[in-house]
Amino acid sequence: MKNSTLSVAVLAVVLAVSLGCMHRPRVFSPPGSTTYQRYHATIHDPYPDHDLGPEIVGGRPREFDQPHPEPVRNRWLADSWWSQ
Repeated sequence: MKNSTLSVAVLAVVLAVSLGCMHRPRVFSPPGSTTYQRYHATIHDPYPDHDLGPEIVGGRPREFDQPHPEPVRNRWLADSWWSQ
C-alpha cells in the first residue's frame, strides 16, 4: 500500500513538472502573423532606450527610430487580454 502511494505521488510530481504552465517557444512552427511579431517586438524592445541615458545616434534601425512613449510601454499588460 505504501509503495503504491509513493509511486502515485512521484508520478504526480513528474507530471506536474513536465506539463507545467510554461509557454513553450515556437521552434518548428511559423513565427506568427505580422501583428503578433510587432506586438512582441514592442514588449521586448532590444534597442537602447532614449530615456535611460544619452541618445545613441544610429543605435536603432530607421523604422524603429522613435520608441513608444513611456506611458504606452507601461500599459502593455493593462491593454492585453490578461486584464479583461
